[in-house]
Amino acid sequence: MNETTLNKLKNKALGCASKVLVRVDLATEEAKLKSSYQSLGEKLHQAIGEDLISTIKDDPYVVELLGSIEESKRKIQELKDRNNKEDNA
Repeated sequence: MNETTLNKLKNKALGCASKVLVRVDLATEEAKLKSSYQSLGEKLHQAIGEDLISTIKDDPYVVELLGSIEESKRKIQELKDRNNKEDNA
């Protein structure tokens, strides 16, 4: 094999590996988002059961969860955009 063919193979392998890593990162972020939503739902369910729904917005844990959810949603969108960009390239 000549050097040009090897370079093409190497570039193709690197491109495939990059796509796989983006998909793994995407799956990880989606799992984190799901976990945050589940935790928020449990906290909300507890607050409703204890008739403390008006105080839930001041709970630091809930505020942290909401921030985590927004951050995960942003990262997921970035990864989806990156994945689409690589698919179109």
